Amino acid sequence: MHFLCNANDFYRMRIQTLQNVKPHIGYRILSSWGQQLQVKSIITQNTDGLHEQAGNINVIHLHGTIQKLHCHSCGTMYSTDRYVENHLYCTCGGFIRPSVVLFGESLDPHMLAAAEKEAKQSDLFIVLGSSLVVSPANSFPLIAKDSGATLVIINHDPTPLDSIADAVINNRKIGEVLSDISDELLSLQ
Repeated sequence: MHFLCNANDFYRMRIQTLQNVKPHIGYRILSSWGQQLQVKSIITQNTDGLHEQAGNINVIHLHGTIQKLHCHSCGTMYSTDRYVENHLYCTCGGFIRPSVVLFGESLDPHMLAAAEKEAKQSDLFIVLGSSLVVSPANSFPLIAKDSGATLVIINHDPTPLDSIADAVINNRKIGEVLSDISDELLSLQ
């Protein structure tokens, strides 16, 4: 229980901090692409919920989300308000925790299967801001490429998959790149 209490303090502070954070332009552009250009899904390792705040709908959270809480014992879901107010126990007596994957826990097999399915079905697979060194997330661009998708990697630094990508953009902010691409795409319609 000591680990959960330390994690509790960390996640309470993180939840409180996120209440004042708004999605940047990159998130909003992805949302507009979802509506106008038929982006099918977003596979993310982020747990902050900013994709949903920006209006993205089909978000696959590989590492869960801090925007939802659940009872560690019975699975009952709770709002983040309960956690911020330091109400840490469920009506069943179980500990309430953020719905994120903690160190040593397995990723949700349903999320992994959904991400693999989307990667296999994609025509265009864009990697944004990932070093592509963490498994299994780094396998999805490979699955997409092997399934015939065009692979684009946009990351500040080079990645191990740059050599197989159809396009690589480094040393630029994601929001700037997406703005440039979005302007170009929308002018073609």
